[in-house]
Amino acid sequence: MTGPFTNGEQRTIADGNVLIIDDCTLYREALASSLTENGLRAVRTVGDLPSLISALNAIPPLVILLNLATVGVQTILRAIKGLSPRVPVIAIGASLEDERALMACAEAGVAAYHMRADTLAGLLTLIHGVVNGEVSCPPEVSAILFRIRALAVGPRRPVVRDPGLTSREIQILKLLRLGCSNQEIATQLSIAVHTVKSHVHSLLTKLGVSSRAEAAALSHDLDLDRGPHDGTGSGSSRNWS
Repeated sequence: MTGPFTNGEQRTIADGNVLIIDDCTLYREALASSLTENGLRAVRTVGDLPSLISALNAIPPLVILLNLATVGVQTILRAIKGLSPRVPVIAIGASLEDERALMACAEAGVAAYHMRADTLAGLLTLIHGVVNGEVSCPPEVSAILFRIRALAVGPRRPVVRDPGLTSREIQILKLLRLGCSNQEIATQLSIAVHTVKSHVHSLLTKLGVSSRAEAAALSHDLDLDRGPHDGTGSGSSRNWS
């Protein structure tokens, strides 16, 4: 069966490996088989925390697929963050009903969410994206995270101070709120992906958050239609790079 990746892309993924975490043996073996059939040749699976720790210590994966239905998922997320903080995680089987798991994912800096209704083709696209530095948060997940954050802060939450975003950062933050990936943002704004990454890093720093999902949630507290900070105080849009 021919997968959706070109030979060059297969080689890039095969240079590392994919690690599936799922405590249901049938599901993880079936997913591993499907990924292998679609060109991802180095696929490993684990079903519990001890196996995960051993796998991370043995060969660091290129990307981790974590089924959110797995028992102890929050502990697993903490373990991944502690042992392999630079390895991107895709949350699979994500459900809008499981808000605790979604919040844990946001706090752990999960790179992408594969919802329960999403397809295998969608998962393959996410894998290809995250191994190339992409992150993706569906707008419906961002909305839930925003609501949870708003409830946690309470009705008397203070007005968020102007973080001093540039014109370009405001544009990118609006697209993050829509769940756009770095590549989609680059295409939309006709700029390079590495430029998008630089702007995202800058706006995360200014907002004081560590993930795109948190930035998207926080953006609801900001007046993004107000003039940007470009150093002139006039709200002009000279800073477009």
